[in-house]
Amino acid sequence: LAKKLKKGKGFDLEDLLEQFQQMKKLGGMAGMLDKLPGMGGMAQMAQQGGVADKELSRMEAIIYSMTPHERRFPDVINGSRKKRIAAGSGTQIPDINRVLKQHKQMQKMMKKMSGKGGMKNMMRGMKGMMGGGGFPGGGGGMPPFKM
Repeated sequence: LAKKLKKGKGFDLEDLLEQFQQMKKLGGMAGMLDKLPGMGGMAQMAQQGGVADKELSRMEAIIYSMTPHERRFPDVINGSRKKRIAAGSGTQIPDINRVLKQHKQMQKMMKKMSGKGGMKNMMRGMKGMMGGGGFPGGGGGMPPFKM
């Protein structure tokens, strides 16, 4: 992925699918949260509910229901393609829209990381995605990241 970004190639849905598969290898959402300091309680909640892992599997099914061309160029996905993808993945059109929106957000973050300022820009982007206050109900999160 890093090599691809350095060559100027964009972050496509194949890359997002790869990210989901890596998360599953690490033990899903609960496994990842468990590895982060201070997130053990959230990891337990995620493990009990299993919702995050089900959502990962659903998003994988959506991406697998796309053609290779659609995965590389998500902008070609129109209404009729969304219907076909939803039928193929056993989901609804709003689920398809959610995956496409998440891909766009990740794409922006990857673009910021690959450009000047790398990690600093990424942290700024993540702060914006989380509303600047850390996790919901988490007491405001960490202090601002400075470089």
